[in-house]
Amino acid sequence: MLPTTRHTRKGLYRISDVARETGVPVGTIKFYIREGLLPGPTLKTGRNMAYYDRGFIDRIRCIRELQQKRLLPLGLIKAIMDGDTDVISPREVATLLSLEGKFYEAVHYGPDPVPVPRSEVRERFGLDDESLELCIELGVLCPKLREQTELFEGDDILVLESLAAMRQAGFHDGLIPIRAALPAYVQALDGLARQELRLFTRGVSGNVEDGRAAELALAGVRIVEQFILLVRRKRLLQALHELRSEQWKDSTGTDD
Repeated sequence: MLPTTRHTRKGLYRISDVARETGVPVGTIKFYIREGLLPGPTLKTGRNMAYYDRGFIDRIRCIRELQQKRLLPLGLIKAIMDGDTDVISPREVATLLSLEGKFYEAVHYGPDPVPVPRSEVRERFGLDDESLELCIELGVLCPKLREQTELFEGDDILVLESLAAMRQAGFHDGLIPIRAALPAYVQALDGLARQELRLFTRGVSGNVEDGRAAELALAGVRIVEQFILLVRRKRLLQALHELRSEQWKDSTGTDD
């Protein structure tokens, strides 16, 4: 069996080697570096030539574990890996890790969808390369690298189908640019996710057993998701009412 990496310098890896070792595309690795989730290169020998040690690979695998299996937002993952106790305490980290990724139960309505290669995304879902790269940079999509091919699997396919459905409904990029809308959604949801996890972990740490914590997490997700949908609907209606009131005041020149 041939080795999976090419070691140009002993004990060090090129970024392409890191991608092969971890199954994480180069573009995603560079995004992690920009966001401070990963350190800079161990050795830089030129403008476009850098090398990384084994710890870099281990850290990427840890990031993916926390992101995909435990469903934690990147901001919280960074705090955990940096040991930032102002954001989350060691006891709270232990509570989160004890949940074993049980924030969501597996729901299967049929066979898992067949993985979609990145090269087929534009044709199948109508998403151009620039928009696709934005989704990956924001963590909305997390492709996996298998045998030199970037693939989208599981929930990523559902996300792509949702984006395609929005365009089919008339929300094309000329109407609402994805580069303006998507970051706003991700920023708002990331902030909400951090607050939810902070409240949950601080509430259950030391107060309930691990098994009960997992049950509470799963029940909370179901209930809160419905609550969020209802509150969002109310806030949209309230915002519409306020907008109409402002327009009426402008047209009449009165505050009465």
